[in-house]
Amino acid sequence: MMDSPVYLIVLVIILLRLGREREVRPANMWIVPALFTYMTIGTLAETHDFTAVHILMYLMGAAVGTGIGFLRGKLERFRVHPSTGNITTQSSIGSIVLFVGVILLRLLVKYMGSADMLIPIGNALLLVSLASICTRRCYVYLRYRQLQGQRY
Repeated sequence: MMDSPVYLIVLVIILLRLGREREVRPANMWIVPALFTYMTIGTLAETHDFTAVHILMYLMGAAVGTGIGFLRGKLERFRVHPSTGNITTQSSIGSIVLFVGVILLRLLVKYMGSADMLIPIGNALLLVSLASICTRRCYVYLRYRQLQGQRY
């Protein structure tokens, strides 16, 4: 599996970006999800034993992550700057805690051991995080387009 420093670096980057208000830039908002997707694919590629149960767990993880991502998107605060018209967003503390909790749970499962069932559970939790990030970004993009349409 991927080393913990990679997870910690990605986690620090995400936390630094989540905590502050920033302008929504659609061209740049897909960088972190792309990096996280690369990391997830690398981790899943190292898992050589894919059974129907594992695939079902991964699909369930992605479904749960989609729900969490939608909730995190709903918790976002959007603002249209009155003078410039720029659309900014800021994550709520609940959204940040929710995301960090899922990542830490995944790392905990990884270090509990290498039992046959723990690896797929850890991978499913990784898919929860990935789906959460991607769904939140999609929600932010759709809300951005809606607010942008109201400006004109």
